Amino acid sequence: MQKRLLLFDIDGTLIHSGGAGVRALKSAFEERFGVADDLHGIEIAGMTDSGIVVSILKKNDILATNENIGAFLDSYVHFLSLELPRRKGKLLPGVLDLLEKLKSRPHLVLGLLTGNVSRGARLKLEHHGVWHFFEFGAFADDHQDRNRLGSFARARAKEKHG
Repeated sequence: MQKRLLLFDIDGTLIHSGGAGVRALKSAFEERFGVADDLHGIEIAGMTDSGIVVSILKKNDILATNENIGAFLDSYVHFLSLELPRRKGKLLPGVLDLLEKLKSRPHLVLGLLTGNVSRGARLKLEHHGVWHFFEFGAFADDHQDRNRLGSFARARAKEKHG
């Protein structure tokens, strides 16, 4: 039997983080670059974490080097781990039941396609108890352009399931 691949986004699809991600971005920027940025004018919805970081750096006239992006994302993940328990985020209604039903069907493969970096995705989904439902994912680590992530997800599905 041929398997079907179902890919899920995280923020707004599976969970609401209660603002943990935005707070972590702000804290990371202040820690790494000494600037208290309000993210005003930065488009977050639909962007990858790495794309958001590049936008923040450019807005503040800081070079978007691999070193600066990597340092920012390391700090972001650290602050995200602190913010998730402090915020009133939640697993969205019906998500747990849906994932349990889908996971029980042997012809379905569940994966992630998200603009989150993989470490951030794992933190968010482990915090809400649903990380274990997903076999693999395509993340901002794979490409800064969200529209390019589908090919990474497809390749990982093929690698695991043929």
